[in-house]
Amino acid sequence: MKKLFPILFLLSLSVSIFAQNNKYSIKLKVEGLKNTDLFLINYYGNQRYYKDTAKVNDKGIAHFTGVNNIEYGIYGVFHNGRILFEILVNEPIIEIETDTLNPVKNMVVKKSEENKLFLEHLLHVGKIQENATKLREKHKQETTSTEEKKEIEKQLADIEKEVQDYRLSIIKKHPATFVAALFKAMKEPETTEFDTIQNDSILQYTRYQYYKKHFFDDIDFSDERLIRSPLYHNKIEKYFTKLAYPNPDSINADIDWVVEKARANKEIFKYTIHYLINHYEKSKIMGMDAVFAHIALNYYTKEQAFWADEKLIEKVQDKARKLVPVLIGKTAINLMLLDTAKQNWVNMHKIDKDYTILIFWDPECGHCKKELPKIAEYYQYIKDKSVAVYAVSSDHNEAWKKFIRENNMDFYNVAVPKDVYEDKQKATEYVAKGYTDLKSLNYSTTYDVFTTPQIYLLNKDKIIIAKKLDSELLKQVLNKELGITEELKPTE
Repeated sequence: MKKLFPILFLLSLSVSIFAQNNKYSIKLKVEGLKNTDLFLINYYGNQRYYKDTAKVNDKGIAHFTGVNNIEYGIYGVFHNGRILFEILVNEPIIEIETDTLNPVKNMVVKKSEENKLFLEHLLHVGKIQENATKLREKHKQETTSTEEKKEIEKQLADIEKEVQDYRLSIIKKHPATFVAALFKAMKEPETTEFDTIQNDSILQYTRYQYYKKHFFDDIDFSDERLIRSPLYHNKIEKYFTKLAYPNPDSINADIDWVVEKARANKEIFKYTIHYLINHYEKSKIMGMDAVFAHIALNYYTKEQAFWADEKLIEKVQDKARKLVPVLIGKTAINLMLLDTAKQNWVNMHKIDKDYTILIFWDPECGHCKKELPKIAEYYQYIKDKSVAVYAVSSDHNEAWKKFIRENNMDFYNVAVPKDVYEDKQKATEYVAKGYTDLKSLNYSTTYDVFTTPQIYLLNKDKIIIAKKLDSELLKQVLNKELGITEELKPTE
């Protein structure tokens, strides 16, 4: 399937990325560098982009200056293919001195209260983590006893608590700083208050529900600076990949909840919609196209997607509208197509079986040539279990029939008659006689078939219960539906 949104995402960043219009002066002295280029790069979610370039003079000084276009956030100082160190940009004037040997340990912040606080944190936590690293290495050693490992785990937990307590103290002492906003965004909901619950299952469920409900408590959705760091991206990614229950209806409810929070800032809202629509458009999990459609139809609209033009919005909306009729849980749109003998127009809805495997394929498609024989072989094992295969080909020709015979495809093999493509009046004639309808003749649009093979599984009522299957996944899903656990043998 054509991937529209990763490109869409990158193209649209420039629309409102320079919104703050702040003058800036960032002077860096780096011992060990001279007469070279130094780059300032900024975060946008989990991506980084070049922001500014400055020449390092023979004294190791680089001066980044501008009369506008600096967005507050975390920036990296980049040289020779790597980031030397990161700084917080939340003030118009910043002056820092360091060297290339150990940029953080040897750093001196001359001007910038935010970076003094940030550096203090880096140095303090760095010392603590040195001890933690040694403990983790010892924990991995085979010679370390079980009792020693338990003691190490306790020490590591104490170290983690020390780090958290230190960050909390900064939040309390300096609540108005960007550093405090970052540390608050890093906080996790505390669930230890439920430790008195005796039943393990209830305990785990209670913790999960509380953690999920309070996951965003310390995120300030009005603070645009958070998307100029990896923190906001990491937060919503963790929520929708680790916490959200993997069911479209549940995810859609979570999306509505988070998006309403994100409306506190238009750039946060924009990033949230971008992340979610990209994530679910690319998802390999069955049924997630319903989530994509929900986002597109409810949020990627002319009234809300201020960063996109009307043409792009209509393209996204059109894709979503085409998906809605063929989502899991929907009744499959009926197809009436001609069989190989050119005698019968086979009505899919009139197939009286408990399950119908609906396949769209192309005799010239290399992947189809591999998958269809596998499905044909599998079908020999289950065809007496009230299962039918309705296989729709893109061609009604001799090559198609030859492939069917050679691979023993004992299916309802159908296609659009060749003469429909040669004579448009034929389509009108076939529809007028009641043999077929326009949705059947235009099945590729009806079922959003842009790549082949496309495989759906329908139940007795022709409701879609699975889609986007390959031969192996079809086998797993259908065996489960049929209650098959033993090794199958071909039906005589």
